[in-house]
Amino acid sequence: MSGCIVVKHKTMVEENVEVTLNPKPEIPMSDKLVRSKKGDMIAFLPKDWFFVDVEEKASADIFAVAVNPDYTLSAVFSIIKKNDITDSIVAKEGLLGLARICLDRHEKKTAGAVKQVGKYTTIHLGTLSFTKFDFSNSSGSMVSQSAVFKSSINQYYEYSLIPMNITGKPLPSQIEIDKIFRSIMTTIQY
Repeated sequence: MSGCIVVKHKTMVEENVEVTLNPKPEIPMSDKLVRSKKGDMIAFLPKDWFFVDVEEKASADIFAVAVNPDYTLSAVFSIIKKNDITDSIVAKEGLLGLARICLDRHEKKTAGAVKQVGKYTTIHLGTLSFTKFDFSNSSGSMVSQSAVFKSSINQYYEYSLIPMNITGKPLPSQIEIDKIFRSIMTTIQY
């Protein structure tokens, strides 16, 4: 009697969830303005947040970093350099492809120490669109959130909200972190 063994490999299906957000911040915002070097994107910081100078310590792609007063969260704004490969992927896959490129970049910069958490999410704020993804350190204890978008002059950007454990103070609750992430994102104009 002969038999046959069938081996089925798991295939990873990347789903994209669509969400429409209220275009108003959920927390008080300041008049401190984040502005890209080309001036094609701006955003506002939450009340009491401030910019930190990281010019010599950060990647050249990062143009603004701000932190909360407790140094438990940082908002990082970076430009995603355009090249033929990136342009080709964005042309085929849109912002979802751009989000995949950014996640891959985070994984490579940390030698694989970060992994995606959850699914990609397309977010609509009025006429603006973003693709959001979450990623975590290897222990899974700190989850960062990122959103990518394309400006009116076809420049690619990433905005990230990253938890930090510098001072030993407890992190805000996940609900509060989510509110801060969404609130900053609602102020982004491009």
